[in-house]
Amino acid sequence: MRVQQEILQELRAVIADQQELLRICLCVMTQGPVQYKWQLLSNGLDSDKIRAAAGVAMGAGQSLNTLVKLSEEKTLIVRDMYGIARTVIEAFINAAFFVTQPVDVAQRAIRHVEYASWKHHNRIIGSGEMMFAVNSDEDPKKTLQEKFPEFAGKGQGSWTALDAPSRIDRIGREVRAAGGALLGAYGMIYAVSSEIIHGSVYGMNYFFSSHTKDRTSVESFRHGVQEQLIDILSAASHAASGFLAAYANTEKFGPIVLDEHELFKRMYKTATGDEWVGCDEP
Repeated sequence: MRVQQEILQELRAVIADQQELLRICLCVMTQGPVQYKWQLLSNGLDSDKIRAAAGVAMGAGQSLNTLVKLSEEKTLIVRDMYGIARTVIEAFINAAFFVTQPVDVAQRAIRHVEYASWKHHNRIIGSGEMMFAVNSDEDPKKTLQEKFPEFAGKGQGSWTALDAPSRIDRIGREVRAAGGALLGAYGMIYAVSSEIIHGSVYGMNYFFSSHTKDRTSVESFRHGVQEQLIDILSAASHAASGFLAAYANTEKFGPIVLDEHELFKRMYKTATGDEWVGCDEP
């Protein structure tokens, strides 16, 4: 248990340093140039990319802070942390996606905000006999065709047709380090978080049995809970690394690129016990 607590403490420290880099990046994106070490960091992204990425990345940072706070609790709150971790991972994937892809991706996401708001008040809820309609518009079909034609076709109602792995692949093509970090985050807890969020039997069983060798031992269960906390913070830290690498490499922010990579190697060694032996190129 002591070793686990030391690991968790170090992961919290790494995340705190990542949060500071995130704060600097968001400041550059939204407020203007910032002198950091030997370089004056100045944002070169299109304004629509900033609009899409900055808010999503900020939300991810807020939720990441929530995970850190909850990881200090002496309760069984770890099960509820999976949903928050999933939010952190998805948001950082999306923010990195907006940064590295053509501007029309961000523009569609921004446009989708208005459509999704309208759709929320004009939709069918339920199935079969358990169904009802919510309508704030006298003629929703007409409005959809005239006001939101890009979202009117079959399968066109989302801001992107790409699933998370496909978005990660696109990110990795532009910044390999970012794609690798985000893939690590996705692989660690994405699937099991879905099971837990959706209330499956497997999801509940995973919470009680993951990393637990003796299911009759309270001490073994506590050990398993601590290991799940390590999994969650590791995955969230991977996701933060992915966004930071995507933005810093895209904008050629040398000191941020180097500091982020050192933090990634520190996190990797803390979580696995091994030195990072991957490619050091972005």
